Amino acid sequence: MAQLLIKNCGQLVTLAPLATEKRYIRITPDDLGVIAHGWLAIADGKIQDMGGGAIPERFERWPQLDARGALVTPGLIDCHTHPIFGGDRTHEFAMRLSGSTYQEIAARGGGIKYSIRSTRAADDHQLMQKCLSQLWVFLRNGVTTVEAKTGYGQSVAEELRLLRVLRQVGAASPQTVVVTCLALHDLPTDIPDKSSYVQAMRDELLPELARTGLADWVDAFVEDGYFSVADAESFAQKALSLGLKLRVHADEFNDSGAAFAAARWGAASADHVQAASDTGIRAMAEAGTVAVLLPGTSFYTKIAYAKASRYRDADCPIAVASDFNPGSCFIGNLPFAASLAALYCGMSAAEALVAVTWNAARALRLEEHKGAFMPGYDADVVVHGVNSVEQWIAHFGQTKPKEVVIGGMRLT
Repeated sequence: MAQLLIKNCGQLVTLAPLATEKRYIRITPDDLGVIAHGWLAIADGKIQDMGGGAIPERFERWPQLDARGALVTPGLIDCHTHPIFGGDRTHEFAMRLSGSTYQEIAARGGGIKYSIRSTRAADDHQLMQKCLSQLWVFLRNGVTTVEAKTGYGQSVAEELRLLRVLRQVGAASPQTVVVTCLALHDLPTDIPDKSSYVQAMRDELLPELARTGLADWVDAFVEDGYFSVADAESFAQKALSLGLKLRVHADEFNDSGAAFAAARWGAASADHVQAASDTGIRAMAEAGTVAVLLPGTSFYTKIAYAKASRYRDADCPIAVASDFNPGSCFIGNLPFAASLAALYCGMSAAEALVAVTWNAARALRLEEHKGAFMPGYDADVVVHGVNSVEQWIAHFGQTKPKEVVIGGMRLT
Protein backbone atom coordinates (compact mmCIF):
# COMPACT_ATOMS: atom_id res chain seq x y z
CA MET A 1 0.00 0.00 0.00
CA ALA A 2 1.10 3.57 -0.66
CA GLN A 3 2.87 5.62 1.95
CA LEU A 4 1.29 8.82 3.22
CA LEU A 5 2.54 11.72 5.30
CA ILE A 6 -0.06 13.93 6.97
CA LYS A 7 1.59 17.25 7.81
CA ASN A 8 0.71 20.64 9.31
CA CYS A 9 -1.68 19.21 11.91
CA GLY A 10 -2.76 22.05 14.17
CA GLN A 11 -3.52 19.60 16.97
CA LEU A 12 -2.54 15.97 16.41
CA VAL A 13 -4.52 14.01 19.03
CA THR A 14 -2.66 10.71 19.52
CA LEU A 15 -4.30 9.27 22.69
CA ALA A 16 -0.93 7.58 23.13
CA PRO A 17 -0.86 8.02 26.94
CA LEU A 18 -4.03 5.93 27.24
CA ALA A 19 -2.95 3.35 24.69
CA THR A 20 0.42 2.95 26.38
CA GLU A 21 -1.17 2.40 29.79
CA LYS A 22 -4.23 0.50 28.47
CA ARG A 23 -6.29 2.85 30.61
CA TYR A 24 -9.96 3.76 30.05
CA ILE A 25 -10.85 5.73 33.18
CA ARG A 26 -9.89 8.99 34.92
CA ILE A 27 -9.54 10.85 31.63
CA THR A 28 -7.82 14.25 31.68
CA PRO A 29 -6.85 16.65 28.85
CA ASP A 30 -3.25 15.44 29.16
CA ASP A 31 -4.41 11.95 28.16
CA LEU A 32 -5.22 13.22 24.67
CA GLY A 33 -1.50 13.21 23.92
CA VAL A 34 -1.79 16.33 21.75
CA ILE A 35 1.17 17.18 19.51
CA ALA A 36 1.11 20.78 18.30
CA HIS A 37 2.17 21.37 14.68
CA GLY A 38 2.27 17.61 14.27
CA TRP A 39 2.86 15.14 11.47
CA LEU A 40 1.81 11.52 11.02
CA ALA A 41 3.58 8.96 8.83
CA ILE A 42 1.60 6.00 7.45
CA ALA A 43 2.88 2.92 5.61
CA ASP A 44 1.21 -0.35 4.62
CA GLY A 45 -2.06 0.79 6.22
CA LYS A 46 -0.49 1.26 9.65
CA ILE A 47 0.85 4.13 11.72
CA GLN A 48 4.58 4.27 11.13
CA ASP A 49 5.66 7.29 13.18
CA MET A 50 4.49 10.67 14.43
CA GLY A 51 5.92 13.81 15.91
CA GLY A 52 5.94 17.61 15.97
CA GLY A 53 7.96 20.31 14.29
CA ALA A 54 10.36 19.50 11.48
CA ILE A 55 9.54 16.44 9.39
CA PRO A 56 12.31 13.81 9.41
CA GLU A 57 14.21 13.62 6.14
CA ARG A 58 13.19 9.99 5.55
CA PHE A 59 9.55 11.04 5.14
CA GLU A 60 10.03 14.19 3.07
CA ARG A 61 9.53 12.49 -0.32
CA TRP A 62 6.43 10.55 0.72
CA PRO A 63 3.03 11.49 -0.79
CA GLN A 64 1.60 14.19 1.45
CA LEU A 65 -1.72 15.36 2.82
CA ASP A 66 -1.59 18.91 4.12
CA ALA A 67 -3.94 19.27 7.13
CA ARG A 68 -3.53 23.08 6.96
CA GLY A 69 -3.68 23.54 10.71
CA ALA A 70 -6.71 21.31 11.27
CA LEU A 71 -7.47 19.04 14.22
CA VAL A 72 -6.39 15.47 13.40
CA THR A 73 -7.65 12.51 15.44
CA PRO A 74 -7.94 8.75 15.19
CA GLY A 75 -10.95 7.61 13.20
CA LEU A 76 -14.20 7.80 15.15
CA ILE A 77 -15.77 4.52 16.28
CA ASP A 78 -19.55 4.18 16.53
CA CYS A 79 -19.96 1.20 18.84
CA HIS A 80 -23.80 0.96 18.86
CA THR A 81 -25.92 1.31 15.70
CA HIS A 82 -28.95 -0.38 14.10
CA PRO A 83 -28.41 0.42 10.40
CA ILE A 84 -30.09 -2.56 8.69
CA PHE A 85 -33.86 -2.28 8.49
CA GLY A 86 -36.77 -1.86 6.13
CA GLY A 87 -39.53 0.71 6.18
CA ASP A 88 -39.82 4.21 7.57
CA ARG A 89 -40.81 5.12 11.13
CA THR A 90 -40.48 8.88 10.94
CA HIS A 91 -44.24 9.14 11.50
CA GLU A 92 -43.53 7.98 15.07
CA PHE A 93 -41.55 11.17 15.66
CA ALA A 94 -44.72 13.14 14.94
CA MET A 95 -46.62 10.86 17.33
CA ARG A 96 -44.13 11.68 20.09
CA LEU A 97 -44.54 15.38 19.35
CA SER A 98 -48.24 14.83 20.08
CA GLY A 99 -47.42 13.30 23.44
CA SER A 100 -47.10 9.55 22.79
CA THR A 101 -44.30 7.74 24.63
CA TYR A 102 -41.96 5.09 23.24
CA GLN A 103 -43.88 2.43 25.16
CA GLU A 104 -47.28 3.70 24.01
CA ILE A 105 -46.24 3.65 20.36
CA ALA A 106 -44.95 0.09 20.78
CA ALA A 107 -48.22 -0.99 22.42
CA ARG A 108 -50.10 0.23 19.33
CA GLY A 109 -48.03 -1.99 17.04
CA GLY A 110 -45.35 0.55 16.26
CA GLY A 111 -41.76 0.66 17.39
CA ILE A 112 -39.58 -2.40 16.96
CA LYS A 113 -42.51 -4.58 15.83
CA TYR A 114 -43.20 -2.19 12.94
CA SER A 115 -39.56 -2.44 11.84
CA ILE A 116 -39.66 -6.24 12.10
CA ARG A 117 -42.61 -6.38 9.69
CA SER A 118 -41.02 -3.90 7.27
CA THR A 119 -37.60 -5.56 7.36
CA ARG A 120 -39.01 -9.00 6.65
CA ALA A 121 -40.81 -7.53 3.62
CA ALA A 122 -37.61 -6.03 2.15
CA ASP A 123 -35.30 -8.07 -0.07
CA ASP A 124 -31.56 -8.48 0.47
CA HIS A 125 -30.58 -5.93 -2.17
CA GLN A 126 -32.85 -3.26 -0.71
CA LEU A 127 -31.50 -3.86 2.79
CA MET A 128 -27.88 -3.82 1.63
CA GLN A 129 -28.18 -0.60 -0.39
CA LYS A 130 -30.04 1.20 2.39
CA CYS A 131 -27.45 0.10 4.94
CA LEU A 132 -24.49 1.09 2.74
CA SER A 133 -26.07 4.49 2.19
CA GLN A 134 -26.28 5.01 5.94
CA LEU A 135 -22.70 3.89 6.47
CA TRP A 136 -21.66 6.56 3.97
CA VAL A 137 -23.40 9.17 6.16
CA PHE A 138 -21.42 7.84 9.13
CA LEU A 139 -18.22 8.07 7.09
CA ARG A 140 -18.86 11.70 6.14
CA ASN A 141 -19.01 12.43 9.86
CA GLY A 142 -15.61 10.80 10.46
CA VAL A 143 -16.69 7.30 11.52
CA THR A 144 -14.21 4.68 10.31
CA THR A 145 -15.44 1.72 12.42
CA VAL A 146 -19.11 0.83 12.90
CA GLU A 147 -20.81 -1.76 15.09
CA ALA A 148 -23.93 -2.84 13.17
CA LYS A 149 -26.73 -4.76 14.89
CA THR A 150 -29.45 -6.96 13.51
CA GLY A 151 -32.63 -7.19 15.60
CA TYR A 152 -35.36 -6.51 13.05
CA GLY A 153 -35.58 -10.09 11.83
CA GLN A 154 -36.50 -11.80 15.11
CA SER A 155 -36.69 -15.35 13.80
CA VAL A 156 -33.85 -17.77 13.29
CA ALA A 157 -34.08 -17.59 9.51
CA GLU A 158 -34.50 -13.80 9.36
CA GLU A 159 -31.69 -13.05 11.80
CA LEU A 160 -29.35 -15.28 9.77
CA ARG A 161 -30.45 -13.46 6.60
CA LEU A 162 -29.67 -10.07 8.12
CA LEU A 163 -26.28 -11.29 9.34
CA ARG A 164 -25.39 -12.50 5.84
CA VAL A 165 -26.39 -9.12 4.39
CA LEU A 166 -24.31 -7.31 7.01
CA ARG A 167 -21.27 -9.41 6.09
CA GLN A 168 -21.81 -8.35 2.47
CA VAL A 169 -22.10 -4.74 3.63
CA GLY A 170 -18.81 -5.10 5.50
CA ALA A 171 -17.10 -6.46 2.39
CA ALA A 172 -18.43 -3.57 0.27
CA SER A 173 -17.71 -0.75 2.74
CA PRO A 174 -14.27 0.78 3.34
CA GLN A 175 -15.12 0.99 7.03
CA THR A 176 -14.55 -1.78 9.54
CA VAL A 177 -18.02 -3.22 10.18
CA VAL A 178 -18.40 -5.15 13.44
CA VAL A 179 -21.48 -7.38 13.25
CA THR A 180 -23.74 -7.98 16.27
CA CYS A 181 -26.71 -10.33 16.35
CA LEU A 182 -29.38 -8.67 18.48
CA ALA A 183 -31.32 -11.90 18.84
CA LEU A 184 -33.47 -10.76 21.77
CA HIS A 185 -34.89 -7.39 20.73
CA ASP A 186 -38.67 -7.72 20.81
CA LEU A 187 -41.26 -10.44 20.28
CA PRO A 188 -42.53 -10.62 16.70
CA THR A 189 -46.31 -10.66 16.42
CA ASP A 190 -46.29 -14.20 14.97
CA ILE A 191 -44.57 -15.64 18.08
CA PRO A 192 -46.41 -14.29 21.13
CA ASP A 193 -44.93 -16.84 23.54
CA LYS A 194 -41.74 -15.41 25.01
CA SER A 195 -40.33 -18.66 26.43
CA SER A 196 -40.59 -20.53 23.10
CA TYR A 197 -39.01 -17.59 21.30
CA VAL A 198 -36.05 -17.42 23.69
CA GLN A 199 -35.66 -21.18 23.40
CA ALA A 200 -35.47 -20.97 19.59
CA MET A 201 -32.89 -18.19 19.71
CA ARG A 202 -30.88 -20.11 22.32
CA ASP A 203 -31.02 -23.63 20.92
CA GLU A 204 -31.21 -22.99 17.18
CA LEU A 205 -29.68 -19.60 16.41
CA LEU A 206 -26.72 -19.50 18.82
CA PRO A 207 -25.21 -22.83 17.71
CA GLU A 208 -25.49 -21.68 14.10
CA LEU A 209 -23.67 -18.44 14.95
CA ALA A 210 -20.91 -20.40 16.64
CA ARG A 211 -20.65 -22.72 13.63
CA THR A 212 -20.67 -20.07 10.90
CA GLY A 213 -18.99 -17.07 12.54
CA LEU A 214 -21.62 -14.78 11.00
CA ALA A 215 -21.71 -12.59 14.14
CA ASP A 216 -18.85 -11.01 16.06
CA TRP A 217 -21.14 -10.41 19.06
CA VAL A 218 -24.58 -11.32 20.40
CA ASP A 219 -26.87 -8.89 22.19
CA ALA A 220 -30.13 -8.74 24.13
CA PHE A 221 -32.55 -5.93 25.03
CA VAL A 222 -32.96 -6.50 28.77
CA GLU A 223 -35.65 -4.09 29.89
CA ASP A 224 -39.09 -4.09 31.46
CA GLY A 225 -41.64 -4.93 28.77
CA TYR A 226 -39.10 -6.67 26.56
CA PHE A 227 -36.79 -9.35 28.01
CA SER A 228 -36.04 -9.70 31.72
CA VAL A 229 -32.78 -10.86 33.25
CA ALA A 230 -34.50 -14.19 33.90
CA ASP A 231 -35.58 -14.38 30.24
CA ALA A 232 -32.05 -13.68 29.02
CA GLU A 233 -30.15 -15.81 31.55
CA SER A 234 -30.20 -19.12 29.67
CA PHE A 235 -29.55 -17.31 26.38
CA ALA A 236 -26.46 -15.58 27.81
CA GLN A 237 -25.13 -18.73 29.43
CA LYS A 238 -25.59 -20.71 26.21
CA ALA A 239 -23.77 -18.01 24.24
CA LEU A 240 -20.86 -18.05 26.66
CA SER A 241 -20.66 -21.85 26.56
CA LEU A 242 -20.37 -21.67 22.76
CA GLY A 243 -17.56 -19.12 22.95
CA LEU A 244 -19.71 -16.23 21.72
CA LYS A 245 -19.13 -12.70 23.02
CA LEU A 246 -21.83 -10.63 24.71
CA ARG A 247 -23.09 -7.07 24.78
CA VAL A 248 -26.33 -5.97 26.47
CA HIS A 249 -28.97 -3.26 26.04
CA ALA A 250 -29.43 -2.50 29.73
CA ASP A 251 -31.66 -0.46 32.05
CA GLU A 252 -32.76 2.20 29.57
CA PHE A 253 -36.09 3.01 31.23
CA ASN A 254 -36.00 1.17 34.56
CA ASP A 255 -33.55 -0.61 36.83
CA SER A 256 -34.25 -4.15 35.68
CA GLY A 257 -30.96 -5.51 37.07
CA ALA A 258 -29.55 -5.68 33.53
CA ALA A 259 -26.35 -3.72 34.24
CA PHE A 260 -25.50 -6.04 37.11
CA ALA A 261 -26.33 -9.08 34.96
CA ALA A 262 -24.19 -7.76 32.09
CA ALA A 263 -21.23 -7.53 34.45
CA ARG A 264 -21.92 -11.00 35.83
CA TRP A 265 -22.06 -12.42 32.31
CA GLY A 266 -18.77 -10.72 31.42
CA ALA A 267 -20.38 -8.59 28.72
CA ALA A 268 -18.03 -6.21 26.95
CA SER A 269 -20.55 -3.39 27.23
CA ALA A 270 -23.85 -2.43 28.79
CA ASP A 271 -25.56 0.19 26.64
CA HIS A 272 -28.10 2.94 27.48
CA VAL A 273 -27.87 2.38 31.31
CA GLN A 274 -29.71 5.58 32.31
CA ALA A 275 -31.52 3.73 35.10
CA ALA A 276 -28.74 1.36 36.20
CA SER A 277 -28.37 0.94 39.96
CA ASP A 278 -25.26 1.92 41.90
CA THR A 279 -24.74 -1.79 42.55
CA GLY A 280 -24.91 -2.50 38.83
CA ILE A 281 -22.47 0.29 38.03
CA ARG A 282 -19.97 -0.94 40.61
CA ALA A 283 -20.26 -4.46 39.20
CA MET A 284 -19.62 -3.13 35.69
CA ALA A 285 -16.51 -1.29 36.88
CA GLU A 286 -15.16 -4.40 38.56
CA ALA A 287 -15.85 -6.54 35.47
CA GLY A 288 -14.41 -4.01 33.02
CA THR A 289 -17.79 -3.71 31.27
CA VAL A 290 -17.90 -0.45 29.30
CA ALA A 291 -20.90 1.83 29.84
CA VAL A 292 -22.02 2.95 26.37
CA LEU A 293 -24.03 6.15 26.71
CA LEU A 294 -26.51 6.97 23.92
CA PRO A 295 -27.49 10.63 24.39
CA GLY A 296 -28.91 10.92 20.88
CA THR A 297 -31.79 8.67 21.92
CA SER A 298 -32.53 10.86 24.93
CA PHE A 299 -32.44 13.95 22.70
CA TYR A 300 -34.70 12.34 20.08
CA THR A 301 -37.29 10.88 22.46
CA LYS A 302 -36.99 13.23 25.46
CA ILE A 303 -36.16 10.47 27.94
CA ALA A 304 -33.60 10.92 30.72
CA TYR A 305 -29.92 11.32 29.92
CA ALA A 306 -27.39 9.01 31.57
CA LYS A 307 -25.19 10.87 34.06
CA ALA A 308 -21.52 10.33 33.33
CA SER A 309 -20.55 11.23 36.89
CA ARG A 310 -22.10 8.00 38.20
CA TYR A 311 -19.76 5.96 36.00
CA ARG A 312 -16.77 8.25 36.36
CA ASP A 313 -16.99 8.14 40.16
CA ALA A 314 -17.11 4.32 40.08
CA ASP A 315 -14.12 4.09 37.70
CA CYS A 316 -16.29 2.48 35.04
CA PRO A 317 -15.13 3.09 31.44
CA ILE A 318 -17.47 5.28 29.36
CA ALA A 319 -18.01 5.21 25.60
CA VAL A 320 -20.53 7.17 23.55
CA ALA A 321 -22.37 5.96 20.44
CA SER A 322 -25.05 7.28 18.11
CA ASP A 323 -27.67 4.49 18.53
CA PHE A 324 -28.76 5.28 14.98
CA ASN A 325 -31.98 3.33 14.39
CA PRO A 326 -35.25 3.73 12.48
CA GLY A 327 -37.42 4.80 15.40
CA SER A 328 -35.89 6.23 18.55
CA CYS A 329 -32.79 7.97 17.14
CA PHE A 330 -32.72 8.68 13.42
CA ILE A 331 -29.47 10.65 13.82
CA GLY A 332 -26.33 9.22 12.23
CA ASN A 333 -23.94 11.91 13.45
CA LEU A 334 -21.51 10.64 16.09
CA PRO A 335 -19.82 14.03 16.73
CA PHE A 336 -23.28 15.43 17.50
CA ALA A 337 -23.79 12.61 20.03
CA ALA A 338 -20.41 13.42 21.60
CA SER A 339 -21.42 17.07 22.02
CA LEU A 340 -24.73 15.99 23.56
CA ALA A 341 -22.79 13.78 25.97
CA ALA A 342 -20.69 16.76 27.01
CA LEU A 343 -23.64 19.08 27.46
CA TYR A 344 -26.28 16.79 28.96
CA CYS A 345 -24.39 13.80 30.38
CA GLY A 346 -21.74 15.96 32.00
CA MET A 347 -18.59 14.90 30.16
CA SER A 348 -15.56 17.06 29.49
CA ALA A 349 -14.38 17.66 25.93
CA ALA A 350 -11.49 15.25 26.52
CA GLU A 351 -13.79 12.56 27.93
CA ALA A 352 -16.21 12.93 25.02
CA LEU A 353 -13.48 12.59 22.40
CA VAL A 354 -12.00 9.56 24.17
CA ALA A 355 -15.52 8.09 24.40
CA VAL A 356 -15.87 7.97 20.58
CA THR A 357 -12.32 6.77 19.88
CA TRP A 358 -10.22 4.89 22.43
CA ASN A 359 -13.00 3.81 24.82
CA ALA A 360 -15.29 2.93 21.92
CA ALA A 361 -12.51 0.69 20.61
CA ARG A 362 -12.40 -0.93 24.05
CA ALA A 363 -16.17 -1.50 23.98
CA LEU A 364 -15.64 -3.52 20.79
CA ARG A 365 -12.39 -5.08 22.07
CA LEU A 366 -10.44 -3.48 19.21
CA GLU A 367 -8.06 -1.47 21.40
CA GLU A 368 -5.01 -3.45 20.33
CA HIS A 369 -5.07 -1.81 16.90
CA LYS A 370 -7.72 0.95 16.79
CA GLY A 371 -8.76 4.05 18.68
CA ALA A 372 -5.33 5.73 19.05
CA PHE A 373 -2.21 6.65 17.12
CA MET A 374 0.61 4.28 18.00
CA PRO A 375 3.19 2.61 15.73
CA GLY A 376 1.54 -0.48 14.26
CA TYR A 377 -2.04 0.71 14.84
CA ASP A 378 -4.49 0.87 11.94
CA ALA A 379 -4.09 4.10 9.98
CA ASP A 380 -7.69 5.30 10.44
CA VAL A 381 -7.48 9.09 10.55
CA VAL A 382 -9.85 12.07 10.50
CA VAL A 383 -8.66 15.50 9.39
CA HIS A 384 -11.44 17.58 10.88
CA GLY A 385 -12.98 20.77 9.55
CA VAL A 386 -12.07 22.53 12.80
CA ASN A 387 -8.72 23.40 14.38
CA SER A 388 -9.04 22.24 18.00
CA VAL A 389 -10.76 19.81 20.33
CA GLU A 390 -12.64 22.76 21.83
CA GLN A 391 -14.03 23.75 18.44
CA TRP A 392 -14.93 20.13 17.66
CA ILE A 393 -17.02 19.68 20.81
CA ALA A 394 -18.66 23.11 20.41
CA HIS A 395 -19.72 22.56 16.78
CA PHE A 396 -22.18 19.70 17.51
CA GLY A 397 -21.19 17.81 14.38
CA GLN A 398 -22.09 20.65 12.03
CA THR A 399 -18.62 20.99 10.48
CA LYS A 400 -17.70 17.95 8.41
CA PRO A 401 -14.18 16.51 8.16
CA LYS A 402 -11.87 17.70 5.40
CA GLU A 403 -10.45 14.22 4.89
CA VAL A 404 -11.09 10.69 6.13
CA VAL A 405 -8.36 8.08 5.82
CA ILE A 406 -9.02 4.38 6.41
CA GLY A 407 -6.18 1.90 6.41
CA GLY A 408 -3.96 4.55 4.86
CA MET A 409 -6.37 5.25 1.97
CA ARG A 410 -7.84 8.72 1.43
CA LEU A 411 -11.60 8.43 1.00
CA THR A 412 -13.05 11.95 1.06
